[in-house]
Amino acid sequence: MRSQIAWILVMSVTGALGQTPPAAPKTAAPKAAPKAAPKTAASPMGKIIQMIEMKLPDAAVLGAIQGAGKLNPTPDDYIKLKQAGASDAVIAAIAGAPAAAAPTAGAPAAAAAPRASAAPAAARLSINTDFSTLSCTKPATAAKRVIAIDEFDYGTVMTSVAAIFGTQVNVGKGILALLTKRLAEDGKYRIVERQKLGKVLGEQDLGASNRVKQGTNAKIGKVVGADAILMGTITVFGMDTRNNRVNAGAATGGRLGGVLGGINVGKRSDKAIVEISYRLVDVESSEVIAVGEARGESKRTSAGFGAMGFSRGTGGGGGVDMTSSNFQETIIGEATVESVTKLAAIANSKEQQIAPKSSEVEAKIAEIAGNKIYLAAGGNDGVQQCDKFEVSRVIKEIKDPSTGEVLDLQVEKVGELMVTEVRDKISIAYFNGTEMPKVGYVVKKIQ
Repeated sequence: MRSQIAWILVMSVTGALGQTPPAAPKTAAPKAAPKAAPKTAASPMGKIIQMIEMKLPDAAVLGAIQGAGKLNPTPDDYIKLKQAGASDAVIAAIAGAPAAAAPTAGAPAAAAAPRASAAPAAARLSINTDFSTLSCTKPATAAKRVIAIDEFDYGTVMTSVAAIFGTQVNVGKGILALLTKRLAEDGKYRIVERQKLGKVLGEQDLGASNRVKQGTNAKIGKVVGADAILMGTITVFGMDTRNNRVNAGAATGGRLGGVLGGINVGKRSDKAIVEISYRLVDVESSEVIAVGEARGESKRTSAGFGAMGFSRGTGGGGGVDMTSSNFQETIIGEATVESVTKLAAIANSKEQQIAPKSSEVEAKIAEIAGNKIYLAAGGNDGVQQCDKFEVSRVIKEIKDPSTGEVLDLQVEKVGELMVTEVRDKISIAYFNGTEMPKVGYVVKKIQ
């Protein structure tokens, strides 16, 4: 530094005297900058993240995990892994990676690395779940049988019905409505609609169109199948003329013609009677589970059809609401309600004789996140909490050679699932088996 200052002074003086300035003194070359200290070697987790970022195959990454020992990942590590694009299998393997044995001194590096086939074993161990540790409650509705109620035939009592109401009334529909209401109130069964099923399906079809505001539309669903159907015939409605055997021809004072057709309605008093012959039938086997009669009688008596609470002409063209209090307070209404009440009690007592239909559910694994398995089937498909599924990998698809349609699958079981959460279109389950499941594996409900 001093030599440079001296040279500057000399150059200034010689310049002032008109002399040529001397050459600048040579300065020592600057010393080379010290080399940067080598970077600390990346941690085992860092190396694994680098491998994932480089898009190396899962087999290689899983092998590195197996040889890395206990990784003890932090929440930040999981976030970095996911950001790097780690697969669920890799994340699961990291979560349960066992401690690796210390390598033997002098052994070649390749010998210390595990074989690729050992990697799936680590993943399998990390995802297996003991089903007995899962909190699972079967829905209360799962135990209920599903019953459909048919409209009761009333062809044998049409004359009596016309005499009571003054017109033809479909008492078969009326008793169906009463019985449906009574069974629904008792709560023993799940009751499915069959008489107006066309309207239900029509509303779903309308909701699927673009003519209904989104969010308010009915969604397309699958109709629940019944376990049994209750059907029958109304054999008596009014007075039991089969037992009375009363004929107007034998009565003093002549005959009463018209719709009464030879029935004596003189001073004789009778109770109103309604009798239903029923059959409870298994819908799958068509086996008759129960058969019998439900008979109801009024507490009051009447002097004939016209005194049962409805005079001729009050039927209103068949518009009689048999569920209304106006009808039930009449003589014939009393008998109808008692008959329906008895039939409901009989149906409830037969509930355990109805075999529940196991809903067959087949689907595929849609996603695997950690130890949670997402199924492409939910409540709309009949899946319920605590259901168990068999998990299989597809070995071969059997296809139609002409159309390419998949006709069947050759599969091999790899484990089982238990469902713990159900939504409309998906279910969440846990796995236990011998091989790590994959997206696309098929599942079939077994219980």
